[in-house]
Formats: sequence, structure tokens, C-alpha cells
Amino acid sequence: MISRARPLLGTIVSIRAGAPEQAVAHAFATIERVHHLMSTHADDSDVSRINARGHRQAVRVHPWTMRVLRAAVSMSRATGGAFDVTLGAQGASYADILLLTGRRVRLKRRASLDLGGIAKGFAVDLAVAALKRCGAGAGSVNAGGDLRVFGKASQSISVRLPGDSSLTAPLLTLRNGACATSGSYFGSRQIDARGRRALCRGYSVTVQARNCMVADALTKALAALGPQPDLLRRFNARAYLVDAAGTAYAPGG
Repeated sequence: MISRARPLLGTIVSIRAGAPEQAVAHAFATIERVHHLMSTHADDSDVSRINARGHRQAVRVHPWTMRVLRAAVSMSRATGGAFDVTLGAQGASYADILLLTGRRVRLKRRASLDLGGIAKGFAVDLAVAALKRCGAGAGSVNAGGDLRVFGKASQSISVRLPGDSSLTAPLLTLRNGACATSGSYFGSRQIDARGRRALCRGYSVTVQARNCMVADALTKALAALGPQPDLLRRFNARAYLVDAAGTAYAPGG
């Protein structure tokens, strides 16, 4: 079992796998590709091109970007806009995103898409798939709290306390699954796209699901909506809220 870490996706990505070094390198290369395609900081990324020109003309994107956008719009519909990659900026919403044939994206109005709330989970899922293709039978990929574990062994998961990020509390045990956590750690801000209000003040939300992309997106939706057992059942997921004192709450799902 080897462990490696690199700065990617705006965080530190760590990979641990029972695989040759080249398998881990391939997994990192996959994450780097997602990072470039969906970055808001690179002028030639798919997301930057959509934001710059999508309100004037359709923009052709990479198949991975289209997959993430389709998943994002679907999650927005399922959550009534509580999850929205436009973040409500410039008066836009997910309803302004048109996904056309030929992997083309058009915006009904000017918008500032940000896939950070779902692309990180997608990248983790792709990295795990890359490791498995290279023969890894067990391991994990962790992108700043977006985590997927595979193999026979279970892994105990702890989360940082919202009241003191230097402390952690045990939360769940994960085996062949994924989890993601959203909270206001290290100066980060979680925003409800529907009204631009700040979320996760004094608490964090962790979602456990079969893949990391769903877990990643659901944390943002549940931070805005609160406990939603029907939504959790729809995605075969579980949710945990941890308060500043480290007390965990698990709504049904």
C-alpha cells in the first residue's frame, strides 16, 4: 500500500492504494484533467469559456464537463434549487443552463458557473475508477474531505469540529463507499444560491453515499434545506450534522 499527496482542486488530494506507482500517477493525472477542465481560474477551461461566451453562443465542452453539468442540473431539480452551480450570482439560476446535443452548453443569460460543489467529488470517483483499472484492489482517494474508499477493509471517518477545526470527532465507518463534508472551515464560505445567505455557521454536514459526486452535491443541498429524509432515500444516502460541540445528529434516510 503506497500513499501520495498533491495540491489539486484547491485542496490537498491524497491517494492511498495497493497498486504500482504508475497507477497512482495515472489517478493523479485524471484529477489534474478534471481540475483544468472545470477550474474558474484558467481562462481556457470549459467553465471559464461557458462563463465568458455561453450567454452569446453555445460552447462545446469535454464529455466529463457535460457529465458533471447534467448531474448538477439534475441535483438542482431534485432539491428545488438548493444546490445550484450558478450560486445565484448575477440573478441567474440552474434554469438558465441549457444542455444541448453535441456536448454544447448555452446560457439563457450571463451567469458565473462554479462546479466546485460537485466536480471535486466527480474527480475522486474518476480517480478510484482509474486505480481499479490499473489493478488496485483496495485504497482510498481523499480530496479535502471528499473521500471514497474501496476494497474489503473498512475505514473509520472523523470530521473536524465546526467550533475548533484543530479537533476531530469520529463519525462513521466507510467501506466501498463515499462521503463528503461541507462546513465553514479555514475561512471557506457556504452559500445558499436561492437567497445568497451564508450556511454552515457553527455546524457541518456530512453525507455518505455510494459515489462521491452525489455525496459532494448533497452536502450543499442539505446545508440549505436541513434534514430531508425523502431526498436522502432517493439517492440512497445518509446524512450527519455535527455542531460546534462535536455532537452528531443523523436524520433518517
